Amino acid sequence: MLQISNANGGYKRVTIIRDCSLRVGKGEIVALLGRNGAGKSTLMKYTMGLVDTFGGSVSIHGNTLPLSTSKRVKMGLGYVPQGRYVFPRLSVPENIAVAALACGHDRHESIDDAFNDFPILAEKKDALAGTLSGGQQQILSIARALATKPQVLLLDEPTEGVQPSIIEEIGEKLKRLNEERGLSILIAEQNLDFCLSISKRAYILNNGSISHETTRQELIQNKTILHELLGV
Repeated sequence: MLQISNANGGYKRVTIIRDCSLRVGKGEIVALLGRNGAGKSTLMKYTMGLVDTFGGSVSIHGNTLPLSTSKRVKMGLGYVPQGRYVFPRLSVPENIAVAALACGHDRHESIDDAFNDFPILAEKKDALAGTLSGGQQQILSIARALATKPQVLLLDEPTEGVQPSIIEEIGEKLKRLNEERGLSILIAEQNLDFCLSISKRAYILNNGSISHETTRQELIQNKTILHELLGV
């Protein structure tokens, strides 16, 4: 499904990630773990074509994706950035409609799907996105990404600044999307408990490079990995 091969990237002449390779299989949820500053967000942005590329490639089903971010979205990548970045002066339905229309999808169908998936958004259908709570904005950001009808959903720190009750709701919804629709998901996170609750496999990023590929069971049992690589 998603393959990132020998990724090298950063900002202008500064390399942040080096020779990173990972894969996400069809219908798989994979975590990208690492300490703050390890390069997780940069690798996610590299995958979306949002940073300078110094080498490597990104492919879906063996098809190498072009550098254009908009083309990557149309070819199956959905992205929920760190910090959410909803359009604050647009309403909840308008945020979803913008994403759907950009990819040639029916806006009314996409809004209905979002409201069915996330009833809390239906309750806020008349509200401007900027007036929502942090957790509600995170849910809206996920719904907006889903409106592009991705094959692979990338989430960058989805639990950051979100209250525990909504974190649990997000986790349950992602598992349902994965199970019912076969959606592949890559999650960059520092919240280990959240990742262990939904993913079965993980990559650990350390100083801009993938240092370890592991399983949920190994993370639970191996205290050395938790301490040395994740600082917990």
